[in-house]
Amino acid sequence: PDGPGLESVKNNCLTCHSAGMILTQPRMPKAAWQAEVAKMRNVYKAPVDEKEVASIVDYLTAIKGPK
Repeated sequence: PDGPGLESVKNNCLTCHSAGMILTQPRMPKAAWQAEVAKMRNVYKAPVDEKEVASIVDYLTAIKGPK
């Protein structure tokens, strides 16, 4: 879905994950999404530039954050 940071997600997350995978994730608060993005970068070595992290977290929180 459209939302703030969609381009960052398309350019970074969709290289490994499908859009469907993102849509099936549970709703989580912003801090949890920050931890997930950090895990992708630090544990799985996803090549996500630090400048893109905030946009990705904002998008995930907007579409899969608490209601």
